[in-house]
Order: sequence, then C-alpha cells, then structure tokens
Amino acid sequence: MTEYTLIYVPDPALRAKSQPVSTFGAELRELVDNMARVMREEKGVGLAAPQLGISQRVIVLEVAQALERDGELIEPVPLTALINPQITPVGNDKAEGWEGCLSIPGQRGYVERWRHITYTAQDINGRAVQGRASDFHARIIQHEVDHLDGILYTDRTDQVETFVRPAS
Repeated sequence: MTEYTLIYVPDPALRAKSQPVSTFGAELRELVDNMARVMREEKGVGLAAPQLGISQRVIVLEVAQALERDGELIEPVPLTALINPQITPVGNDKAEGWEGCLSIPGQRGYVERWRHITYTAQDINGRAVQGRASDFHARIIQHEVDHLDGILYTDRTDQVETFVRPAS
C-alpha cells in the first residue's frame, strides 16, 4: 500500500488545477483510504487529493461527532468521498466563518462561503451521487473543492491570523 503524506504551502502542487478521475478501482480506493487516514491523523474535517500531491478531483470529509466550533453546534457528517465533485449555491445566503487548512499549519482565516449548496459527484465505484449541505458541512465541501482548482482559503480573505498550534 502506498503511503501518502501531506504537502504544505508553498508546494506548487497546491496551486494546480486537478484532473478529473476517469478510472475507478483499487488504486482510487487506496487513495481514498490514505486520504481518510491522513485527515484523521491530522485531526482535520476534510482533505483534497492535491494536499497529498495527487492531481485528481477527489475529496474526503468527516465530522466524527457533534462538536462546538466558534459558538456554532456542528452536526456529525459520516466519512464521505466525493469524486469529480461540482457544487451549486442554493439561494443567496452567505456566512463568514473561521477556516484553517492542514496544508497551511499555524494560520486560520475568516472566509465568506455559501450557506447552502447542492453537489453532484461520483462515489468510489463511479456511481453518480448528489446531495445538499448547509452551514459547516457546506463550508467543508467548498473549501475542499477550492483545493481541486488550486485555490486556497487565504485567496478568499485578507483576515488571516497566525497562532501556535497546541501540542496534542
């Protein structure tokens, strides 16, 4: 099994537009498994393949249990892999919120995102999937889809703060 590791800014792979996935099988399953492993080890809630240096349109996300973040109750989201995702805003409602990124440790920024989105994608077997997400769930998907286009959250804000990550 190939072991993938997280890459960090300023690695140019984080700024490249990812290629659509056209082959579904064992190699894709291995990538998704590795992405979930890295995301969990790093205590993240989402990860895009470019963050492992892989130029493929693949994201994973998971909120394992309900939690409170910046005064907001966040509902659990089961482990989800979206292949070739596309998002569409629902309505005009946007919200600002703090975001961080595993590829930019020690920073977070205040970013405006759509509150409600729908998405279409493929699952790990290539079957079409669609869904709807709101609030933090929608924020995660938008953040990770941005990675697929070489966009970092720091491109969407001028409100960035630096902090020291507490030792775990």
